[in-house]
Amino acid sequence: MENPEVDFKIHRSVPVQITVLRGSNFKGSKVDNPMTYVRAEYNTFQLGDSGKMQVTDGEIEYNFTISFDCTFDGIQELDNLVHKPVILTVFEVLPKEKKKKEEKTLVLGQATVDLLPLVQGECKFTKTITIHPVGGAPLEQTISEETKPLLDIAVSVPEPLLSEAQLEGSNLLRITAETAYSVPESWNNTGPQFNYIVALFLPTSTLKELRVVFPNGILKAAGEKESSIRPKRWPISNVTAPGAQNIADSFIEICRYEDEDGELNRKEDWAFRTETENEKKRVTWNIERRCFMEPEALLRLQKHIAESMYFAVEIKRVPFAPAVKAGGKSSKIDKTEEEGPTSFHGVAYVNMAPLLYPGVKRIRGAYPIFPFNEAEIFEKTKRRKSLHRDAPGLTGGSKGLSPHSKFSIIKIKDDKAMKDAYKKNSVIMKTLVTEHETEMSAAVNIDGDQYVEARSYIVLEFSLAKPLVQKRLREELVKRIAEIIPPRPLFPRRTGGADKAVSDYHNQIISVARVIMDEYQEMFGRKLVEGKLSQEYQDQEERKHKLIFELNTSGKYFAFKEQLKHAVVKIVREKYMQTVAFEDREQLQTFLNELYIYLVDQMHCCLHKLLQVDPPNPIPESFLDSAELKHFAKEAEMIKNFELANKYHLERLTRDKSNAEHWYDYGTFHLLLTDYAKAEECFREAVAVNQEHIYSLILCGILACLNDHCEDADSFFESARSFEPSSVLAWTIQGLFYESRDRTILSEMAFAEAKKLQTSAEALKRSLDEEFADKLKVTEVPAREPENDKKDNQTVLDVSDAVTHEPSIAQSVTTPPSLTTDMVSKSILSVSSKRRKSSIKEATKIIEVLEGSERKIGSTIDVPTVIQQDDAVPTPVHEQPPRETIHRHTRSIFMQAALFLLEVNALQFVSRALAHELIFTEIEPSSEYHVVLARLYIKQEEFGKAEECLAEAGRINHQNPDIWALLGHLSYMNENYTQAKEYYERTMCYVNDTFDMHVICLRLGSIYLQEDQIQSYKSAKSIYYFASQKAPSCLTWLGVGIACYRLNELTDAEDALCEANILCNNNAEVWGYLSLVCLKTGRKLEAEQTYKYAIKLSLENKLLLDEIHQLQKTLGFGNPAL
Repeated sequence: MENPEVDFKIHRSVPVQITVLRGSNFKGSKVDNPMTYVRAEYNTFQLGDSGKMQVTDGEIEYNFTISFDCTFDGIQELDNLVHKPVILTVFEVLPKEKKKKEEKTLVLGQATVDLLPLVQGECKFTKTITIHPVGGAPLEQTISEETKPLLDIAVSVPEPLLSEAQLEGSNLLRITAETAYSVPESWNNTGPQFNYIVALFLPTSTLKELRVVFPNGILKAAGEKESSIRPKRWPISNVTAPGAQNIADSFIEICRYEDEDGELNRKEDWAFRTETENEKKRVTWNIERRCFMEPEALLRLQKHIAESMYFAVEIKRVPFAPAVKAGGKSSKIDKTEEEGPTSFHGVAYVNMAPLLYPGVKRIRGAYPIFPFNEAEIFEKTKRRKSLHRDAPGLTGGSKGLSPHSKFSIIKIKDDKAMKDAYKKNSVIMKTLVTEHETEMSAAVNIDGDQYVEARSYIVLEFSLAKPLVQKRLREELVKRIAEIIPPRPLFPRRTGGADKAVSDYHNQIISVARVIMDEYQEMFGRKLVEGKLSQEYQDQEERKHKLIFELNTSGKYFAFKEQLKHAVVKIVREKYMQTVAFEDREQLQTFLNELYIYLVDQMHCCLHKLLQVDPPNPIPESFLDSAELKHFAKEAEMIKNFELANKYHLERLTRDKSNAEHWYDYGTFHLLLTDYAKAEECFREAVAVNQEHIYSLILCGILACLNDHCEDADSFFESARSFEPSSVLAWTIQGLFYESRDRTILSEMAFAEAKKLQTSAEALKRSLDEEFADKLKVTEVPAREPENDKKDNQTVLDVSDAVTHEPSIAQSVTTPPSLTTDMVSKSILSVSSKRRKSSIKEATKIIEVLEGSERKIGSTIDVPTVIQQDDAVPTPVHEQPPRETIHRHTRSIFMQAALFLLEVNALQFVSRALAHELIFTEIEPSSEYHVVLARLYIKQEEFGKAEECLAEAGRINHQNPDIWALLGHLSYMNENYTQAKEYYERTMCYVNDTFDMHVICLRLGSIYLQEDQIQSYKSAKSIYYFASQKAPSCLTWLGVGIACYRLNELTDAEDALCEANILCNNNAEVWGYLSLVCLKTGRKLEAEQTYKYAIKLSLENKLLLDEIHQLQKTLGFGNPAL
């Protein structure tokens, strides 16, 4: 295909030689060792007979060689070689009867020799083939697996029929007509016999098209079961032995309905097909027609598929022709050319587009049969030809040419009259066809309509030896991605970095110290042993000066400096990153002072190790893990504090740059900021770290598409699919990309594959759910506890136990260095005890606050029962029935893609996915569709359109909490806090959580705090406490602390503020409220320290700052400036 210029029009002749070597397991009709010979036929021509040989003990040596010339004129002979076998017929010569001169013969069996290996490049092959007995032959009575008659044959050509270039450029197309199911009820095996024919046109390298015909379909009665193993048959009719009609080692490959490519593979069609294929009439062919395709034919085939996508496969029924009169010559093949008028003329439209998908070599499926209609065929296939018009022997039907037309074709008697006759015939044919189409345009194909009434369909298969469009291999994709984004090794600890420089410095210090100790031992060791070494200060100083003098005079001191110089230089370069000279002397002096202090500290550390002195305790690491930092970053994004979000993302990257997820999340953050260049850089970093990170590859592809780098985008999307073939998301987004580039066939392929994967995943999930449900039915559940006992147990439960899953406060406290230990320790000790006292009360109040005074639902809230380890099955907790629920349904592939793209802020592709969702929905769009569209408009700050979408979503399903959440967000952003409060409270009343419950809690709590009422403070405390239980953060605990402070619950306020300070010690408001608490509790030192940190962190809340100053003036302490 890559070289369509390869010449196949080779005008040469290559002899094909077939040698029948020997036979075995032969048995005659009257004797065990009969006289036999072999006859060879090919393409309806008899090639010759072997000599008559006597069978000995069932064995016979023929050594019979015949040959025929394979004449190349175009590709016709190659096409014959691939679909027409050599037929070998074994005859038995019967003994002569008296008074009869001629010998009688009896056909023992037939075998077929497949010549396909010659076209595939082989020059010689040997094979053992089975002789299939003809009905009634002696071999049929004695055949078994061990005693079946065999022939050994050898096939050879003197040179390859095709060169390597021709083999590379050509292809082999196999077309299999299997079975037509649910055929019209009027078809019966009784009465006149009919020939059931399937036919289609195939583009070739010449101007003419190849007519492919499958005749002699077998009508089977209803209820007749099909064999589980169905061999494919040769497309020829001159083979009389039933077994010889089958192609060796070629069988119908049956697959699941959902894996087919036809139009009846949907779930709703499965029951109909199962019933039809077991209980209704059918016509079976099981014939495979091989077609040799040269490069030009392949190009025409691809062009036809790209332009029209459909092949018209015609199905018809014609009566068998009457027997040929004496003297006439005919063959079984000619039968199909002499049949009578066509009836039940139908057509099936096969979508060939999947063959243009990369790597696809086979399509198989069930295709409905429609009444034959030429206008419809032209609309779908862009061709006006019909088999019954173009084929002289397949005429008839509602659109056939009338044999009594008033026009007649001028016969050409002389070559000289060719031009004139051609012109006249062309005019006559055009007039004839036009008039005929006009006369028959209103004709109704009554017989063909019965196909629709019976819901008939035909199963067809098209397979290629090589795909039309080569699929890039995984290795090639990896190489391509590596070219675009070179893979980066994981960031290992640098052996030549700062750590190594400090380690080398330590080693040199230890080495020098040991030399000095040896020198000291040599000078004063004897006195030390004798006990004469004075420990007076004056004596020690004298010994020190002597040691230094000795080191200086011996040159060892200079050697020590040279030994340490290289290690110090490495520290300056690696740790302090100073590689150029200082221009300012003051900067140089400052740097030298800092370096000297550091070197002395490090010297003391290594000397402590050398002298076995315990080093100081290391500074504890932060207890916040990557997931918590990500949560804090997302929270900051929600409240539009992008500077804080950027800080958390950078902290994650600082901790581990080798984690692709960190780069991926940082990239989505920059997409939110519409900084596409920085986002692409982050996603490329993620791919560089992990070349198989699916989501980063997808987003790299999206950004490449937006930058019109289509080739790179295609590589990214295809790599994502290759690395995770079962990803519905990857297939769907690649389909959206193909559609944006007007590559319709590939987009349909991607969407079809995504739907298929989604169906399989749903079926697997359904089976697992059913299995789990069955296990639950078997499991015995203890009886419920009495209601009073249950209430008692619930009273004992501690709602705050959920917080114990968070990092322990006592283990890690992150505070600025100058914060006194006393304050932190006191706060830590008071957190757990105070919180336990108020946790039950807060849990019981939360629902009352959210429902309001008119919709109280009780005084308790159900909490999960503590499960003991010894209990096999936990006692179920009674729950109130849900008031409102959301109708859950399976999301389409486009809705899944839209939700993903919305989450990662790739808004350009969201609209494309939603457009497909709108087309995909057979009825009106769902409530979820309008909600997602509203979220898109909100991100684009088109609030008016968002409100319209939410109104429509509410009309469809008012029970969707996402609607009210988004309405609350719109009101909040428009500073209509009263309306936002109503919407948020309604959202919280639903059983199902909305997609952004955390931000709702933060905003609803802030609204309550702004109302400056006791009841509102209680509500704020409850809602913030609820958020802290689900997803604790500095802001949630700060909200709890503020609400408790306003309620004058100072102990609880201090506990909550300490929790907030532990999660983030850089929040100025936390320090401000801690200062207020300390002022009111009379702790002067702590009030002053917390105030200092609030000022140091630039407290911007002017109202809070004024409140602190007023309270400081009132109490007379807390501000050092006073």
